[in-house]
Amino acid sequence: MKKAVSIHGLGYKYPDGTEALKDVNLDVREGDCVALLGPNGAGKTTLILHLNGILVPQEGVVSIFGLESGAGDIYQMRRQVGVVFQDPDDQLFSPTVYDDVSYGPLNLGYSKTDVDERVRDALRKVNLLGFEDKLPY
Repeated sequence: MKKAVSIHGLGYKYPDGTEALKDVNLDVREGDCVALLGPNGAGKTTLILHLNGILVPQEGVVSIFGLESGAGDIYQMRRQVGVVFQDPDDQLFSPTVYDDVSYGPLNLGYSKTDVDERVRDALRKVNLLGFEDKLPY
């Protein structure tokens, strides 16, 4: 299978000097299911924010389906990786579950038909079909 995520030698320090990531190496192939576990402050969120270019590596290389962070088209990279935050207050919520799930595809310019298919497929995968008109909370 094709590599979906490739991380080699990733290092990142926050402006205050806190070293969040040091020499991180990871390859994830298309279709793999990966859990990222660790205590608060371990660098999980920092790592994830590198996958769609919100953070850019200070050391090493991050590539998504061959698109290298910081070197390529960041919008193409972001089309491949979405981030769902742990705290619902950090999300952009719409009035309904359908509207919330459709936010990304609509902003990527998909047609109404494609958006509808993608939303229903996503909801089906997480056993939420039938909740389209409910509040996201």
